[in-house]
Amino acid sequence: MSKWIVAIFCVFFMFSCDLDHKKKCEWKLIPDIDRKDDESIDEGYIPVCARNFITKKQDCRMQATLEYAQESYGKLFRYVDIKIKSVALPRTVESINFDRCREENSK
Repeated sequence: MSKWIVAIFCVFFMFSCDLDHKKKCEWKLIPDIDRKDDESIDEGYIPVCARNFITKKQDCRMQATLEYAQESYGKLFRYVDIKIKSVALPRTVESINFDRCREENSK
């Protein structure tokens, strides 16, 4: 009986945790200079990565306009707050909600 309780607790723990830190204000939008000559990037856009420097995770399947990338550079956000315009690769970043992280950092 106690093995079942431990197993249920472990499954609950695994699904309730944010192991990838996607809900934490640890992400930054960074230009991806390794893909600067990538032909799949649309004209008027630059390749960008959402990077988490704490967990060392990243998602580099994105593009954004140069203006938006400059505006977003260095600002912390939650990965779940990225709004994607197109889901085809490379995914186009439409906007990022920085408000939750501003509130969290101002405390």
